[in-house]
Amino acid sequence: MRSVFVCRECSLSYLPPESLAYSDGPASPVWCSICQRRAAALGVAEPAAARAVALLAARAAEREARPPAAARRGPDVRPSRPALTRRSGSGPGSTRTRLG
Repeated sequence: MRSVFVCRECSLSYLPPESLAYSDGPASPVWCSICQRRAAALGVAEPAAARAVALLAARAAEREARPPAAARRGPDVRPSRPALTRRSGSGPGSTRTRLG
């Protein structure tokens, strides 16, 4: 599962690569690619605390989205009793009446 981040600068939702790396450098979980380039041009460093919080939140969301191990196997669908037939509720065979 991939996480969608929200840029702290422009509030744009963006989806960085899973490896958090673009072809021209690292991706940021704090800024979208446009704001990241703008910050790099201005010499602004990415806030380390904000990066750590964004990555921890993404990991927590990923853990919650994964089903537990028991649910991944599927439910146990074996019947607890044999299936009832049409005759099973009618009682012993000797109490049945004969037709004609």
